Amino acid sequence: MSRLPGTADEIRARVPPVLDAWTFMRENVLRAGVVDTELKELCFRFLADDPEVTAEDPDAMNLSGFSEREQLALRWAQAIVWDSDLADDALWERLHRLFSEDELVELGCAIGFELGQQHWRRTLGLPPRDS
Repeated sequence: MSRLPGTADEIRARVPPVLDAWTFMRENVLRAGVVDTELKELCFRFLADDPEVTAEDPDAMNLSGFSEREQLALRWAQAIVWDSDLADDALWERLHRLFSEDELVELGCAIGFELGQQHWRRTLGLPPRDS
């Protein structure tokens, strides 16, 4: 049960600039941009603890079913969300081999923004993501 009545967008709409900012970010970074939308969506599912993407122990993640690019994006999401020390030189070297700097900026921003939105939704009593 939501601690404020309404959907996440209805709650955001109470402050029109908040809804405007959310809509801009959603349309221009989360759902569009230089990084493939499906790759961003995979990272967002990871943040939401989707059992098809996560494991109980993030250190024991089995990523063998994912492409190398997907594995790296998930490892970077893990570093951004849970342990920045995981973003060591080795990870950065691998990221730079498969992602442009523009892609790294956009994906990192998208992961950070989505993480904030999921936490905010949970504090309201809403699921981390819309179905």
